[in-house]
Amino acid sequence: MKRENLIKLIDYVGSSPRKRFTEFEDKTGINKDTLKQFYHGKQKLNHENINQIHEAFPEYVYWLATGKTIPEAGQISPELDKIVETYEDTGMDTQ
Repeated sequence: MKRENLIKLIDYVGSSPRKRFTEFEDKTGINKDTLKQFYHGKQKLNHENINQIHEAFPEYVYWLATGKTIPEAGQISPELDKIVETYEDTGMDTQ
């Protein structure tokens, strides 16, 4: 798992910088203090934590591991997800 990608995901999930760790904890079950330590480079996540992330965000698994996406296989990134949401909100989506 690419550390920088997981940091992007933590930031993406959080509605604000103050709430990002609590909201990520709510989605994954990983203690917010563990997340803070990981985020600031003071701790690594264990196998169980990684599985919790994969279960909570199956659409991001490939991106978390490689930094690449495969939209046709449902493997996207938070950035791509945000673009889709923007188009849906404007009524400009093609589906």
